[in-house]
Amino acid sequence: MKRTKLLLLAAAVLTGSLFSYLQLPAGWLLGGLVTGIVCGMAYKRLVFDGWPFRTVLALIGCNIGFMMEPGIFALLGQYIFPLILTLSLTMALGAGLGWLMNRWTDLDPLTAYFCCVPGGASEVIGLSSDYGADNRMVAAFHTTRITLFVLTVPIFIGLTTPADIGSIGSAGPAVSEVSPAVMGVFGICVVVTVLLYYLYKVPAGTLFYGLIIGFIAGHWVVTIDNGLPSVIGGSGQALLGAMVGIRFDRPTFYKLKEIGRPSAVLLGFYFIFSLLLALMFHAATGLSYVTSLLSTVPAGAAEMSSTAIALNLEPTLVSSLHIIRVLVLFICLPFFVRLLQKLIQKQSV
Repeated sequence: MKRTKLLLLAAAVLTGSLFSYLQLPAGWLLGGLVTGIVCGMAYKRLVFDGWPFRTVLALIGCNIGFMMEPGIFALLGQYIFPLILTLSLTMALGAGLGWLMNRWTDLDPLTAYFCCVPGGASEVIGLSSDYGADNRMVAAFHTTRITLFVLTVPIFIGLTTPADIGSIGSAGPAVSEVSPAVMGVFGICVVVTVLLYYLYKVPAGTLFYGLIIGFIAGHWVVTIDNGLPSVIGGSGQALLGAMVGIRFDRPTFYKLKEIGRPSAVLLGFYFIFSLLLALMFHAATGLSYVTSLLSTVPAGAAEMSSTAIALNLEPTLVSSLHIIRVLVLFICLPFFVRLLQKLIQKQSV
């Protein structure tokens, strides 16, 4: 099993590097994602939960942290009100789609709602079972949602923006040009990030800790002029893509098929809403539309941050906004669930 996992990850990095060489949008990430999906559908799902997945998230988070500039904190303050507006609309969308899923399918209200909670897939799947929802159906829907967005958003950006945008983020120093001390510090940052997550677990914690630790190390521990080698970030994106893609296996497909046509319609609503939400955020902030899309789309924080790295579209801003979104979502989630439970009790009386 371990050998099979290593072969999959090696194939993901190889395919990602090929896609990047061909200048496909977010080539590293898409290459890993396609490799994972093919393996999951043709062979079987390989589980990468636990420290392997957290290590990849830490690598991506620390890589972004090394890129961060102090001015990012002032930018976040400028965008907080548009973020609150779009976040409120996103949470309302989740509740509305959950209501539609409950009406259109035979899923119970709690399961339907958890299927449509916009973001934090791993945490939502874990919480859903605690509240008595069918976490198998929740996992299937969230896996499909994230796979859909990770697969389509880079392609959409590539088709609607200048042709060279996919290759911008590939520039970077060679590994030999970066001192061993810098690489050693980066490795320590990744390890510390993973350990910190297991000591203090919070939603999107691995990415959040990686950002902070990478920022501190990149500004006060070591000095880097041209950033880290692009192959580090690219390999992290490919590995993340493979670990996400492998989740979309045949059992997931069959579970989603049980819901039938409503699942496709609801996912279509998600996608169209994301495009409109990005347009609203773009109008309110003045950020480019593609940056606004990556910052507001209700998909995985790490996945969209990786896409932003690959396309060189404000990765630190994208990741920071996503972390805020996930944290606020999980602060509000218990209140929404209690309200839903009360409504269910009133209807059953």
